Amino acid sequence: MGNYKFTIEGQSLYLLPDKVIFWSQQKALILSDLHIGKASHFRKAGVPISSRVHINEFFILDALIAEFNPAKILFVGDLFHSDFNQEWDLFYTWSHNYANIEMILIRGNHDILPDSVYQNSRLRVLEQLVIDNLEFTHERNENSDWYNISGHLHPAVSLVGHGKQSLKLPCFMFRPDHAFLPAFGHFTGLAKIKPNKKDNIFVVAENEIIHVS
Repeated sequence: MGNYKFTIEGQSLYLLPDKVIFWSQQKALILSDLHIGKASHFRKAGVPISSRVHINEFFILDALIAEFNPAKILFVGDLFHSDFNQEWDLFYTWSHNYANIEMILIRGNHDILPDSVYQNSRLRVLEQLVIDNLEFTHERNENSDWYNISGHLHPAVSLVGHGKQSLKLPCFMFRPDHAFLPAFGHFTGLAKIKPNKKDNIFVVAENEIIHVS
């Protein structure tokens, strides 16, 4: 419900209102910028943010796994927000509930945990992943030989209503040679982008994807 099928490089990508892509040929869920542990990071600074914000995100992933039965999950960077804290234990326990799913992390600038921590998890950690002419990196690779898909930016656009009221919403952005994924994490900021005429913009609004190119 509310999904939008978009084809790039002959690959069928289903854009989901949960700010996730289901790649049908690879049976893969693709998402970026969870920033697990950001709530704990703020608590250390004296801001009382509950870890439930991350627990709810795991519930969303549970529902997507039940619906799409993926063979793999691609985390396109910034899976974890900062240093080791208790929210990593939440992810560790959650990931071991899905021993049949390959989990790949394309390392982001916030993924700074020691290599030993990742090695003890179910994650395969890479700097870059190329499958079927699609390249996944956390930050955009401007010199890619493939169609580049990245996160990091947390893209959003402003929609203006008839009464000139505006609303900033996260979006998927597809350009001729690269794409930016929205941030999956609900405790992340948004970066307003300025699309051009060649861009395909897909806004995440409530329970649907709206194409606003």
